[in-house]
Amino acid sequence: TLTALFTRRTRPTRRGWALLISGAILIVSAYSVDRTELLYLGSFLIVAPLLALATVRLRRVRVHTARRFTPHLAHAHQRLDISIDVRNRAAGRTTQSAWRDTLPWPAPTAHGTLEPLAAYRSSRSTGTTTSLSYHTTPPRRGVHSLGPLIIDTPDPFGLARGEVAVGDTHDVIVAPSTTALPDTGRNIAADDGSARAVQLRSSANDDELMTREYRAGDPLRRVHWKASARHGELMVRQEEQRSHARARLVLDTRRRGYRDLQRPTPTEPESDNFEWLVSFASSLTHRLQHTGFTVDVTETARPQLASPDIREEFLESLATLELREEPRRENQLGLRPEPGRTLGTIFVLLSDAEPHIVDELAANRVHYDHAVAFIIAARREAVAEPLAAAGYTCIEILPDDDPVDVWLTIAHLAEHTDSYV
Repeated sequence: TLTALFTRRTRPTRRGWALLISGAILIVSAYSVDRTELLYLGSFLIVAPLLALATVRLRRVRVHTARRFTPHLAHAHQRLDISIDVRNRAAGRTTQSAWRDTLPWPAPTAHGTLEPLAAYRSSRSTGTTTSLSYHTTPPRRGVHSLGPLIIDTPDPFGLARGEVAVGDTHDVIVAPSTTALPDTGRNIAADDGSARAVQLRSSANDDELMTREYRAGDPLRRVHWKASARHGELMVRQEEQRSHARARLVLDTRRRGYRDLQRPTPTEPESDNFEWLVSFASSLTHRLQHTGFTVDVTETARPQLASPDIREEFLESLATLELREEPRRENQLGLRPEPGRTLGTIFVLLSDAEPHIVDELAANRVHYDHAVAFIIAARREAVAEPLAAAGYTCIEILPDDDPVDVWLTIAHLAEHTDSYV
């Protein structure tokens, strides 16, 4: 839409300042030597820049702007191309001007030269439109406002310049950076893709079922009693019937779960630990969905995220995700399955989670075939140790760790256990 323009600042150019100073010197000299012609000349030299300043300030510029972003959904730390369509809507031709765009984060100013645009006569007028372009790199996720466009217009004699703000601001949604997690060469044992049912690998003879030794966190209903009696220790079935491949991702969004809180700025987030987990959540869901899983996301605070089923909507909700104070009620994370079922694999992303969150995650471990906890910069005794005791594979990380290295750590652990990821 067309927006009223306002002058932000007017100032003399170097030429204008030279005339003002020269005029002042001539007026003083006129009184010193008693020469009237010097007084007239000095007055003219002073009045000319002042008239130029008034012209620039009172000039009405009518310009329409529209921004286009490529890609449409930006990502933090990745290049964003911006195009600005500028159209003259005034009855007079514009002059050659300088332009710069207002960015919401510290960055080199985008600027250039705006060539003269023809006068607007009708919607079919030619020569009234031009396109400006530049690129920038958003430093963090969120919804950021770009603009308005600043046009620096001179007077016809180059004695003064005036800055005017053109058009509205435009919001750009910046999703968290997403890392392509590589194929580890392993598959989650319980799953075979959300589009296909997992085959039931059983027979009339229970002894033919594949078994392994019991580990902390395994549900007792999977204990194979005949094999246990034969081996002299508890053995469990490795496989049982499942309907579809599912994975649950639990992200801690409680403000009290992060010790590194600070006042956020356009370039610095409220919590570096939380930002790392949000970015990894984006990467992990993409990886799981690419493999064929249906992914459910649970937040420890009130829900903010869209379903991962629609990727773009999910990324947009990740862009605006915030830490919150208000909790869910205890035991309301929805981690329990229907009776007689298991829920595949659970991935937990947290830092210094509150004790009741840790307790609930530990208590519900038995409902999942596999459980992995990504724990960033946390107190080991308060988080990692209780979850590990409950049967989670705990991976402790730092905010500067590479997501790919963290992901490959699971494959390394799988070589030493029966877990498959």
